Amino acid sequence: MRTATNPLACLIVSILLGAYAATAQESSAESRSDNMRQISAHMGEMTMESAIGAGDVDDALRFEPYQQLEEMFLRDDVVFLMRHGPTDWSKLDTKDVAPTDCANQRVMIEEGMAAMRDLGMLMAANDILPSRIVTSRWCRNQQTTESLLAGIARVDPQAARDMPVETEAELNLLLSLQGARDTTVLRERVSAWDGDPDRSGPLLIVTHYTNIEELTQFRVLEGEILVLDPDRDNQVLGYVRLKSAKPDVGHFADALASPLLVEDKALDMVDRYYGALNTGDIASLGEVLSAEWIAHGVSPSEPDRDAAAVVDRLTEVAEGLVNVRFEVEDVIVAEDMVTVRGTVRGRHEGTLFGVPATGRDVSVGAIAVHRIEDGAIAESWQMTDRAALMDQITRVE
Repeated sequence: MRTATNPLACLIVSILLGAYAATAQESSAESRSDNMRQISAHMGEMTMESAIGAGDVDDALRFEPYQQLEEMFLRDDVVFLMRHGPTDWSKLDTKDVAPTDCANQRVMIEEGMAAMRDLGMLMAANDILPSRIVTSRWCRNQQTTESLLAGIARVDPQAARDMPVETEAELNLLLSLQGARDTTVLRERVSAWDGDPDRSGPLLIVTHYTNIEELTQFRVLEGEILVLDPDRDNQVLGYVRLKSAKPDVGHFADALASPLLVEDKALDMVDRYYGALNTGDIASLGEVLSAEWIAHGVSPSEPDRDAAAVVDRLTEVAEGLVNVRFEVEDVIVAEDMVTVRGTVRGRHEGTLFGVPATGRDVSVGAIAVHRIEDGAIAESWQMTDRAALMDQITRVE
């Protein structure tokens, strides 16, 4: 079990406890970045602070599994195997097009290049930069590398200037004109990597969907990175991609109609809900709640329909507990319902439900359920084991 103390976990705590408050962030020995958080049982997320001075990035890095973060991000002898960034699927590659003939092949869209700049900024801000980059000759791969470096430069100009970049023809699109004949060279590149003796960070290889699927049997989104371990016969340890990454029509036509995509959207909807609660942003709450939204469990007497009133009520309760954290145990999506279950821990250092501060540590089970309808949260239930909470803060010792 992992203890989550940053945004989503704390946001969950806020509503589960009936407590809206800014909670103290705690450092984690597992985390290389203060901006890292666990958002579900197996998924993590990295953001960046605007204080870096590189400009705001309205996105985040998603990675999975969270339990492998040390293996994925604290080792220099792993390989980041990446598919090029988002492209314009309305313009397909001309038959037998040369890798450098950008006018007759599918290239990146402006939004895709902006996304790859954001990816570079997020990687630099979270200290997961590669030691070197090797890329295909194809225009979309070259554009991806250029955009990544442009993003890195906004955070760490020196790192971008010093980054070794190599173009490798054997990473070209598999079985195309002037493409790779097979994945032999790619496999050898990955297998031989043992870290750079002069530079820290993994090897980043920017290639194509077909090459990656042939080598790993994994399907990857545009701009997605698989983390491979050469010491384990190139085993895939996990993935890293932008939170905003979406399936493309070229290789994911089936996924675009899949319930899994609906699940991902539902999770994002609930994430935005907690974010709005955590900041008291009534306007943002309005963007994720349906006009008929009902909240159960905040008021012990009747359901609540007023988001502003709910926030005010939670603010009052929040004064009773400090150093609140939530140990995520399950996040489950089933059809139109998203369920979050875990354990809330904190210290009773203020009046809570009429009970003066005792200074005691408390630990109670909690659960929240949200029903999604027509792209909005239509109904929310929250339940904390308040009987156990009251027993812990009123018990005579």
